[in-house]
Amino acid sequence: MKGKNNVGKRNKWRKSMVLALTLAGGLLFNTVQPTVVHAEETSQQMIDKKAKVDKEVKKLHEELAKLQKEIDEKVKVFNKVQADIKEVDANIVDTKKRIEQRSTILSDRMAAYQAQDNTVGTYLNAVLEARSLADLMDRVVAVKTLMDADQELVDQQEADKANLEKQKTTLDEKQKELQKQFQELQQKESEMEVKKAENEAKSLALKAQIATKQDEERLEAERKAAEEEAARLRALQATTPVVQATNSNDNNNNSNDNNNNSNDNNSNANSSSKANDVKSPQNVVVGSGSGTASSGDAISTAKQFLGRSYVWGGSNPSTGFDCSGLVQWSYKQAGVSLPRTASQQYLATQRISASEARVGDLVFFSYGSGVAHVGIYLGNNTMIDAQNKGVVIESLDWWNQYLVGFGRIQ
Repeated sequence: MKGKNNVGKRNKWRKSMVLALTLAGGLLFNTVQPTVVHAEETSQQMIDKKAKVDKEVKKLHEELAKLQKEIDEKVKVFNKVQADIKEVDANIVDTKKRIEQRSTILSDRMAAYQAQDNTVGTYLNAVLEARSLADLMDRVVAVKTLMDADQELVDQQEADKANLEKQKTTLDEKQKELQKQFQELQQKESEMEVKKAENEAKSLALKAQIATKQDEERLEAERKAAEEEAARLRALQATTPVVQATNSNDNNNNSNDNNNNSNDNNSNANSSSKANDVKSPQNVVVGSGSGTASSGDAISTAKQFLGRSYVWGGSNPSTGFDCSGLVQWSYKQAGVSLPRTASQQYLATQRISASEARVGDLVFFSYGSGVAHVGIYLGNNTMIDAQNKGVVIESLDWWNQYLVGFGRIQ
């Protein structure tokens, strides 16, 4: 009887445990379930947020791609004009060669004619000395052929001379067009550089929104650096050539001094100021101090490429050079590391006055906003640079109208 009671108690205990476990399972299910639902909602929100960020980043890349396409189209036109200039140059060489050869022939003919008292008499004697009618006819044809040939040579010579003048005019127009496109391209690159830095900062800020804590800190540091770079490059967009800035101040002073004068006087003052503007680029006084060993090596490297054609975006001998590419490569061979673009090289160098300039310093130029061109100063008011006519050594006289300043490599 007692055993039966014990079995009953055990069964009752088992039923109680099953019921307790069932209830516990139900409670556990009820407490975990909302958490799972909440986790699914958070995950979906993160997916949506990432998709939104990716879309915004893609827009930034597309904006840069559009600007790059515009630049690429300008480069195509630039290269076409370069090709046109080479063709015109070749035509001019051929025309000059024909003129020189023809001039030699005509000079020899003239000397032969002058040896006779009468050119017509010479031809007449040739005809009168005929021994027969057939011989006479042959001599008449021969004389006429010679006279026609002489006249044809003269006509061809005059035509080639006229054509040469047209070719020279075309070449001058093409070179002016190339110079304009060269400046527009450099200006566009300066603007593109700012936009790249700005969009990089925006892209990093967007990516930080969906990053882990560790990555967020890294991205934030990179974003700050990108924003600082963008701010520095943006500030350069306000940079204007020294001479233009000086002339602008002079104009303002003239205007203030002449406030009490008549409009005619003001007009005369402005005309005088404009006349001074034309001369002023020649008036920048530049020093010619000795350079360093590294600058001497860089200049020697740059001189190896004299005559090479200008190549947009080129930064080494295999591709060719643009202005900043030539500077960067030349100094790299001398063991000096420089950034890639003219604007970045400007920011990476120490500002010095024109009178302090020495051989090997970098000289920077702007066409109205931002630093767009750079060369290596050689002293004696000259520099070596890669420009629309290729790698050349040239005077600063013409370039001084665009001068921003000099930079010393530290």
